[in-house]
Amino acid sequence: MDTGIGLTDLTLLILAAAILITNYFFTKWFIRYAKVKRITDYPTERSSHEVPTPRGGGVGFVLFTVLGTVLFAFITGIGNHTELIIFITAALFVAILGWFDDKNDLSKRVRFSVQLFSALIILLLIGNFTSLYLPNGVYIHLGILGLLPGLIWITGNTNIYNFMDGVDGIASVQALSAAAGWIVMAFLWDQPSLMALNVFLFCGVASFLMFNWSPAKIFMGDAGSLFLGFTFGAMPFLAASTLDQLSVGMAVWIGGLLLWPFLFDGAFTIFRRLLRGENIFQAHRSHLYQKMNIGGWKHKSISLIYLLFSMLSCVIGFLFVFGSHSFQWILIGLLFLFSLLFAAVVLMSDNKK
Repeated sequence: MDTGIGLTDLTLLILAAAILITNYFFTKWFIRYAKVKRITDYPTERSSHEVPTPRGGGVGFVLFTVLGTVLFAFITGIGNHTELIIFITAALFVAILGWFDDKNDLSKRVRFSVQLFSALIILLLIGNFTSLYLPNGVYIHLGILGLLPGLIWITGNTNIYNFMDGVDGIASVQALSAAAGWIVMAFLWDQPSLMALNVFLFCGVASFLMFNWSPAKIFMGDAGSLFLGFTFGAMPFLAASTLDQLSVGMAVWIGGLLLWPFLFDGAFTIFRRLLRGENIFQAHRSHLYQKMNIGGWKHKSISLIYLLFSMLSCVIGFLFVFGSHSFQWILIGLLFLFSLLFAAVVLMSDNKK
């Protein structure tokens, strides 16, 4: 009997159950706390909600994901989990930034500086974007030059996730789907630390979703959405650092596919705004999910559609990893065509109004 594996599994199960239950009651308490402290999201012309709603509830799943990860690393052997602790510390910096932004509306310069600093921690202490993988099995070695695309990738994911948190439950269901994808990958790779991080995140977000589902009693706020965006953006670098046979180039593809609905909506919207000569840094309501909401779609319907879209992307992600090189091109092509079809249907519906 391997007692080491038994301890790891038991620790994982106990901490996961504790996070699921504890964050439920924490979020329930935080709703009252946010109302008293007036940590509230008030509707504006760009909002998709109509009534003032407490925000910042993401602090719960951030807190318990961090605590669970640290405890897991300590109980199962913290000497083997240095990179995991570095990873969670960098993500925590971004979450703290989001918390202060929820309360005080920080400047864009401060927000980006902290995001950049946290991304540098990942790239310098865990692993750089040293190789670019093409679906035909070709690797392009970037070396130190990979620092720039690495920064763009992590900070881009962080901000797109934040932008996409606009209707009840959408950011939560995307997090559950992406975390589930990483859990399966980590299980197949036999990487308990990577699996534990995503299990804890999954459980924390799952209990939060009970209050975030439409009609939402609380929003996750920047504390939650920036943390999720950064965590999933940096996850490929942690995965590659813990698994010798996994390159950063391939890991980034996995991370991108597991987060595809958000990344596609964000990138597609930016591209359309550039073509129309709009300032892409100016606030707007041009995302596909926002157009669906403007067109009369209910929050829960939009979130369910994006959940199904994300589940499809996860399946394609698994096939991408374990399929042949030629099959990878077909998968990417099919997903891209489906995404364009989805965008076309949304835009045509918007034009008919």
